[in-house]
Amino acid sequence: MKRILVLILLSLFVFGTKAQELFLLTNPASNVPKNTMVLRGMSTFFQRTLDQTVSYHFMPEIEYGLSKKIMLIANGFVSNENNKATFEGASLLTQYRFYSNDAAKKHFRMAVWSRIAMNNADIHQEEIELNGQNSGVRIGLTGTQLIHKTAISSTLSYQKAFDNFINKLPINYATNSVDYTLSMGQLVLPKKYKSFNQTNVNLMLEMLGQTHLENSNSFLDIAPMIQFIFRSKARLDIAYRRQLYSTIYRTQPNGIIINFQYSIFNVIKKK
Repeated sequence: MKRILVLILLSLFVFGTKAQELFLLTNPASNVPKNTMVLRGMSTFFQRTLDQTVSYHFMPEIEYGLSKKIMLIANGFVSNENNKATFEGASLLTQYRFYSNDAAKKHFRMAVWSRIAMNNADIHQEEIELNGQNSGVRIGLTGTQLIHKTAISSTLSYQKAFDNFINKLPINYATNSVDYTLSMGQLVLPKKYKSFNQTNVNLMLEMLGQTHLENSNSFLDIAPMIQFIFRSKARLDIAYRRQLYSTIYRTQPNGIIINFQYSIFNVIKKK
């Protein structure tokens, strides 16, 4: 019992000290701790530019720390694009953290990752998005720096989009893109830790860009966010994503994102 309690407290310490790098739209180079499962449900409410109606997507997700270096993420895609809730596809992401330079209250980490996605949704925009829109593959590199209460993370990745089964990619749509992100997080509350039961409040800002390799068309988005972490286990994110500029046809670039997730530590019990 004492050993299990120590493991739980160590896991809480890891989540508490890294709270400000738990980004919403990108993954940091820090993985989910070993033998920890995260159950996640993200909902997006984006406004369609054609008729000003709301496009709703729900993405249930399971994250698991296979080891201290390897993390697995599986998620599904549900939307109301056909005026009813429809399951459209799923994806699997694997991340390998290959570098760590840790010190007191700071660290720098790097990871490589890949995502494969299968989707049967209608292809209605030129933007390539494997997390809910397109079938395809993506590989990327992430670096994350944490200094006390501030975290900065950046990614560079390549995406290749395929046909969505019977829904074919239009011949004039690009199928290859380079994507780049910059994420910043700041722990604002509590000012001083007294217990693990304190609610953490983090302010985040993420910038996400994409450039198509066939024609050099691109877009850049900004997404401010507030994040609450309860009892070091439950997390609530509220974000607003807005397009700053675009030369890519996008049908729903602006909207609200709400995410809730819960962490389960010590999933597989040792005998």
